[in-house]
Amino acid sequence: MDFGVKQLAVTFDIKDKYLKWLFVLPALILLTVFAIIPYLWTFGMSFYDYSVSIFGRTPDFIGLQNYEILMTHPDIWLRFQNTAKFSVTAVTIEFLFGLMLAMLLFEHFRGRRLILTLCVLPMMIAPEITAMVFKMVMFRPDIGFVNYLMKLLAIPYEGYGKDAFFSVVSVDVWTWTPFIMLMIIGGLSSVPKSVLESSDVDGAGWWARFRYVIFPYARPFMLLAVIFRLADSFRTWEVIREFLEVPPPVGPDPLGIDMLPSYLYALAFRAFKSSEMMATAIIMVVMSLVLVYTYLRYLKRIEKHE
Repeated sequence: MDFGVKQLAVTFDIKDKYLKWLFVLPALILLTVFAIIPYLWTFGMSFYDYSVSIFGRTPDFIGLQNYEILMTHPDIWLRFQNTAKFSVTAVTIEFLFGLMLAMLLFEHFRGRRLILTLCVLPMMIAPEITAMVFKMVMFRPDIGFVNYLMKLLAIPYEGYGKDAFFSVVSVDVWTWTPFIMLMIIGGLSSVPKSVLESSDVDGAGWWARFRYVIFPYARPFMLLAVIFRLADSFRTWEVIREFLEVPPPVGPDPLGIDMLPSYLYALAFRAFKSSEMMATAIIMVVMSLVLVYTYLRYLKRIEKHE
């Protein structure tokens, strides 16, 4: 492989320092066309008054007015709170379940591959399909399994109503726990076998083995899984939309589960307030960038201590 690359460089008389950029160039072009340019266009249009519903109308520059409208909306901070509460709750549960599954499936035993395959299946189904199935089968007031189980346990539960937030979180946990499990298994695989064998010889218990042997190696992978899921949870809207479509009085209070992604969807495709939608999208992108920056700073700090 190295010989082929060097032969290509000699054929076209390309220096080594330029050759690496030549191979990265296609990816950079795609990233620029399909990511950077749309983001820049969205950021620029967030300072204009524009709507896709009015064809041919010239956008009017209004400065920070879209952001002012967004930040002074009477219900916007409740949507921020709902988004933060949903992200923290769902990702925390997913991390705990994912960690437990990863620790169980990391050990080799008969049937491990079959169980691992079954655990990954929920992640392979479109979230909107999962939300639809859960809504119609698990949480339906008359035939829902969860409602029936809660009734047997004499626990008051309204999966479509006041407890819709729990329903939404449970769908997200079911769908994305396998992702965190796979990320943690990857981290556990980075632990040298000699270190694990040494801990067994020393008679370390399961907690000491996890805390002092496994966790230091798997910690970056765990944090990366949490960062990915937090950033991804900020854009969860399929599940919210499914439950918001349940009509009252059976359905939930819209402001009880409405979040920034569902609000962005309503602005774009129901109210056709394109400029306000773009301002909301920019704020969500900034929130995700803060998480990514935090992770990169953490990795840099780890490298300094190594």
